[in-house]
Amino acid sequence: MATAANEIEIILDSPEVKADPYPILHRLRKEDPIHWVPSMQLWLVTRHADIKKLFTDPRVVPDRRAHEFYTPAPEGSYIRWIEESGLFAIPAKEHHRQRRLLASGFTPRGVARMEGQINDVVKRWAEPLKQRTGVVDIMSEFTSPIPNAVISAITGVGAPGNDERRFSLMAQEVVQGFFGFVDDEVKARAERAFLELSSWVRDTIEERRREPKDDLLSDLVNARDGHDRLSDDNIVAQVAALLAAGSETTATGGMIAITTLLEHPEELEKLRADRSLIPQAVDEILRFGFGGVGGMQRFAIEDFEFHGKQIRKGQMLILSLGGASHDAEVYPDPETFDIDRAPKELLTFGVGSHFCLGSNLAKGELKCMIEAALDFLPVGAKVLRDQMEFQSLGIFDRATTCPIDFGPVASGGN
Repeated sequence: MATAANEIEIILDSPEVKADPYPILHRLRKEDPIHWVPSMQLWLVTRHADIKKLFTDPRVVPDRRAHEFYTPAPEGSYIRWIEESGLFAIPAKEHHRQRRLLASGFTPRGVARMEGQINDVVKRWAEPLKQRTGVVDIMSEFTSPIPNAVISAITGVGAPGNDERRFSLMAQEVVQGFFGFVDDEVKARAERAFLELSSWVRDTIEERRREPKDDLLSDLVNARDGHDRLSDDNIVAQVAALLAAGSETTATGGMIAITTLLEHPEELEKLRADRSLIPQAVDEILRFGFGGVGGMQRFAIEDFEFHGKQIRKGQMLILSLGGASHDAEVYPDPETFDIDRAPKELLTFGVGSHFCLGSNLAKGELKCMIEAALDFLPVGAKVLRDQMEFQSLGIFDRATTCPIDFGPVASGGN
């Protein structure tokens, strides 16, 4: 076993691994599930059971300041402030307090309000696609603008002048800055974008304090638990992060959902025949299409042994979401996309105290986007993979376009 493990060489940011990580992840699960990647000085964890355990293991934390190679962002910068004040960084008691108060924005009333806002936004962007022919970039015309508009409507925060393109750009740049292994220019753009997003949040806090509205920011400004409340800084830190992550990741998620269904036409036709299957189809899309070789970062805060491997204080562990969701011990025949699977124990949104607060919002958006896509996607529409464009973000490649051939252009043009 040791010999086989030593022979495994994996370059996480190689084009081959990015294009199809599952063969190497399958081999690692069998031969070396806690694998040291010397080129990046990190442990890659690939089994579902191990990843689930490490999500709640007190010996590892999401706080990047625990990393042996951590370099602080410049003093006084917003990125430094998030690194020191965000939910990943604060002590457990304060983390629990803030999560409890933030959850006040996700009450049944708040969730019901969100569902209506999601439906309104999706319909607005889906309607023009119903009669389209020719090649359509589904990202620019559907999956990218929807999350921006949804998150703006839900929180009550938007770019000055309702500039949706500006909002989208800021969200993308903030999220990119928090990926591991990106260069200093990406981090600098993220800093500028986070500063701008945060200023919009602070301005809106003041407006809602004077005149509350039926939105998430008003809920958070007025959130109380006895005499406890969120400070403006708490709200800014968490809402700005939600604005960025909720926009960017769901835009990519919508693209993955549509392309996955188009590339599995039998499953797509099942959904056309029975739309009650959409919720479980969303779960199977999250299992099958999300994660790749990478995943959540954790950092050891003490030396410990894990399955015979000596983890040293300060080392990074990557909890591979693609590894977990394609683990045959949990999901038989994992390389088959099957909307009847109804997968359980998905780790896409994390586990335990850092489980994603926005998970229901993200799944709600995906459900609505799929429902709408069933109405505008012609039978036989094809994903033009060879024409897609990507931006490299370390071990991830982010799609920037997703052209889909809707079929013949009618006489007189598109």
